[in-house]
Amino acid sequence: MAGDIVYADIKTVRTSPLEHSSPLSRSDSHHHGIFMKVGSVMIIILLVIVIILSILVSSNSSTVHKSCPTKDWKLHGGNCYWVAETKKSWRESQNECAMKNSHLIVIQDFTDMSFLWLYQKSSAFYWIGLTVPPEGESWTWVDNSSFNLSHLFSINKNEPQTRSKKCAEVSGNIITVQNCKHYNQWICEL
Repeated sequence: MAGDIVYADIKTVRTSPLEHSSPLSRSDSHHHGIFMKVGSVMIIILLVIVIILSILVSSNSSTVHKSCPTKDWKLHGGNCYWVAETKKSWRESQNECAMKNSHLIVIQDFTDMSFLWLYQKSSAFYWIGLTVPPEGESWTWVDNSSFNLSHLFSINKNEPQTRSKKCAEVSGNIITVQNCKHYNQWICEL
């Protein structure tokens, strides 16, 4: 036997590291992957929440720091509003607002509209800062901006527009053309 040569076949099989590990460590690796994915999703969700909150806080920062002249004024959406309890003509109402260093309400967005919905008596009409100037046919706000919010308002077209009806009154979300000498409550805005 000293001179006998013995041959043997050795077969090698390549396996991945996971196949050499125990079933317990394979399960740990699988759970680790799941935890990493869930953690990543949670971080993204928290990041989105922080961005949304920072946008909301920055858009409302004027509301937080602004104060109205007196307690009769109502702070809403960064603007101050004063609602009259008495009734006057449109011109007298505009003059009353001017004496308060303000103007009749100019409704430019949903925030202004939401003030009307919150603080307006449902059956009352209020003068707003919207008129048809003598030289024009298009409605204009007292700050000289044009009326382009028909998506927020229903316009009462049953009322005929005459030379005497050049001022706008609002009740709810309905604007009606009215004689400027008519008496209504009004809303001032700073």
